[in-house]
Amino acid sequence: MTLQIVSESELLLNEIADYLLTEELIANAMLSSDVVFKMKQTDGSIRNSTQYVLKGISKSLLFGEINDRLRERYGEKMPLLYSEPIILIDPEHYKVILDKVTKV
Repeated sequence: MTLQIVSESELLLNEIADYLLTEELIANAMLSSDVVFKMKQTDGSIRNSTQYVLKGISKSLLFGEINDRLRERYGEKMPLLYSEPIILIDPEHYKVILDKVTKV
């Protein structure tokens, strides 16, 4: 899966990336900056904000553990966290990724 984390804080995402890599919960991390994030407000208006996105490749079976650990660690500062499936991947890259992530 591709784990995606969205936050207004680039510093927070860098910290999370280091933590998840150290704990072998993701195989790699990529940070994107200055992403325009749009959200509909309760009054019907659309709000734009600048966000940062952290992407990392992991195993789907680790999503619950990652979510629990980040929620425990960051509490009220917990950023938006979701995953997307990886449908196809080169077999050689797949093996390298699996070797970097904790066994499930």
